This record gives sequence, C-alpha cells and structure tokens, in this order.
Amino acid sequence: MSIVFSPYTRIVETVAALLLIAYPSLMFTVKGGMNGAFLFLLILALVVWAVRPVGMAKVVWNGELALYLCAMVALSCAIFISQSVHQHYDGHPYDAASRYFLAVPVLLLLSRLRFAVVTLVAYGFPLATIAGLIVATRLEDGRLLVLFMDLIHFGDFELLLGVLSLLSIDWVGRDKLLLRMLKIAGFVVGIYVSMRTGTRGGWVALPVFALIFMRYRLGSFSLKAISAAVMLMSVLCLPVYLFNPVIHDRVNMVEKDLIAFGAGSMDTDTGIRLQLYKAAGIIFVNHPLFGVGPEGFRRELEPMVKAGLITENAAILGQGEVHNELLAKAAELGLFGLIAMLMVYLVPFRFFYRAMCSEVRPIRQSGMMGLVFVSGFMVFGLTVEVLNLTLAAAFYGLTVAVLLAACMNIHHGEHYSPINFKATHV
Repeated sequence: MSIVFSPYTRIVETVAALLLIAYPSLMFTVKGGMNGAFLFLLILALVVWAVRPVGMAKVVWNGELALYLCAMVALSCAIFISQSVHQHYDGHPYDAASRYFLAVPVLLLLSRLRFAVVTLVAYGFPLATIAGLIVATRLEDGRLLVLFMDLIHFGDFELLLGVLSLLSIDWVGRDKLLLRMLKIAGFVVGIYVSMRTGTRGGWVALPVFALIFMRYRLGSFSLKAISAAVMLMSVLCLPVYLFNPVIHDRVNMVEKDLIAFGAGSMDTDTGIRLQLYKAAGIIFVNHPLFGVGPEGFRRELEPMVKAGLITENAAILGQGEVHNELLAKAAELGLFGLIAMLMVYLVPFRFFYRAMCSEVRPIRQSGMMGLVFVSGFMVFGLTVEVLNLTLAAAFYGLTVAVLLAACMNIHHGEHYSPINFKATHV
C-alpha cells in the first residue's frame, strides 16, 4: 500500500526517491546541498499533509512516536530554558537543533511510502562515498578534505556511509551483481577516504559497528563470539596500522601526546582536548542546571587561564568547540541540555534496537543499520562536536527518519508498529 491519494502517488514517490538517492552525495558535492535536500523533503511532506491530512494521520501514532517527537524537540527546549535563565536570547543555537524536530514530518511521509522507495537510499550511500572521493582536495600532508566541510566531519561521514553501504547489501531481496559491486565499492572507498583524512576519533567506531553486526547475525552475544570478533578485528587492523603511514603516524601521535601530557606538556593535540574536557566539567559542576548559555563556554575560558586551570593555547582553541558533544551541552545548557542530547541519541537507539529484534528480516536489517548510524554519531561525538553544524544535524535527523521509516514501513500490505515491530494489517 502506498500514499492513499492515487493521482499524486507516482509524483510523490518519484520526488522522494530522487532526494533519498541524492542527499548523501549532495552533502559532499554542493555547499548547502544537505540542508537543501532536507528542505525539499520537508516541503514535500508538508504539501502531502496539506493535500491529504487523513492519509498522513494513518501512521500509527502512539506513546513511542510521541517519545520520539519529544526527543527531537528536547534540545531546542533546553536552549530556550538556558537562554531564559540568562536573559540572553539568540536564534543561532536553534539553527542546528531545529533539524531534529523538522525531520518528524519527513518520517511521517516516508512511513507511508512503499518500502522499496524508502530503501532506495541504499543507492545513495555508496554513491556519496565515491562522490566525496572525487571532489576531495589533497592537502600538503597528503590528507583529503572537502573545502566547505570540516576535515573530521568529512572523514567520519565517509566512514559511516561506507559501512552503511556494505550493511545495506540484500536489504530488499537479493541484490543484483552490479548493485552488490557498487555497495562493496562504496564501503572500500569510504574506508579509504577515512584513512586518508587521518580522523582518528572515527576509527574507534569500527569495533562498535562489528559488535552490532554480530548481534544482528547471531541474535545474541557470547564470550566466544566476542573473542572471535576481537581477534578478527585485530588481524584486519594490524596490517593497516603497520603498513599505512598515515594511520601509523596518527595512532602513534596519541601515545606520544599522552606521554607528554603526563610529563607536564599540556599543549599537545590530545592534551588540549583533555584540558577542554576538564574545563567543561568544572563549568557543569558550577552551573549544573542551566549551564552558562549556548555561547557561554568560550567566555568562561579566560578566567580559567588566569586561575591556572588551563593553558592559553587551550583557551584559544576552545573558542571553536569543546571537542565532546555531551560535555559541551552539559557546560552550555546544564542538566537539561545533557538529558536532551542523550534523548537525541538514545530514543532512536531504542527504536532501532527493537526493530533489530523483529522476526521480519528487512525490518531487522533496517534496525541494525539504524543502530550503526546512531552509534557512529555517539562515538564520533566523544572527540568532536559533530552535531554543532547544521549540515551534520540535518544529516543525522534526516537519516534517522529514513531508517526509522524503513523499520515502520508498510510492507506487503502490513504495517510494523514501532512498539514491537509485529505486523498489523492496515
């Protein structure tokens, strides 16, 4: 079953399909392309709602989806609460945060489309990694980047899209040979570009992805299976570490930085991040409920320099970001911000985990891919404020909506409730 008003069905599905295929590539190839694709999908959803609100309302709306809506609105609410306490209002902090709740209408639209239409995003994943490689610029040190995107974001997103390319194999039946080759190529290119960017924080997510995939295939964890996975990852990663100079140098740099930090040299790359984490922790302890405001972290750094808590270099680099998503929200927005950020991660995580426990293989695979996607952002956020850019927030909010819609989707005339993902006839 598809969109309920048949005269417009093919138009709606065609436009949605094109945007689903294109938006990951647009993120790398066109400045503002990610937000543009997001906006077009939002407009499409609102137009469908205006033309046929009854059809949109047939989506199973319940406590679980209400919780999802609350999670997507929570960060904007936390920003408003903090601004109200500090009597300083500014629209800029809402820019990225709004991408989460604006993705809700897109979810409602996509959950009414055919499963085969929603899963066309599987073409977009490998095409995006390849497009990113094509448009990437090589720096003097050999690393790759896209000129309008942060180097760390570029490497992390290439890695995540590459892994999703591989995990989407046989998502809708058995893939044809050319499609299978495209997805494998997308995985290889994504891993290659990630290595060439030298973004170490993203590589930590690979064991997490492996554990999720193992849980998906085996249905449960066991010590033997985990040990086997660890050994396999070690065997695969050791040659890369030994023979790839970029990875070898970047990994060794962490060890050198930690040794230097222990010896009192505070201004290494790793040392500065540790100082910023300390500063964020102190701010949160001193302002636990409402933080110091969305723009307040940087104002707190200079007094800390004078107090000898952090170095001048750390204060300078801290003007950009805290380099940890949760600590940043805790320092800026207090407990409300910390809870809101956890909801942005953990509520979709809960949906996807339940989907992965479904007895229906396409729904189970959709849940597994959703878990990988959300977990990737959670790991990336440990070392960088990955969601502080509207581009990244739009990518997260939209892709969560797409994969969640695949979990809920009407499939062969049945609707899968997000509560337990058991089939209920529509």
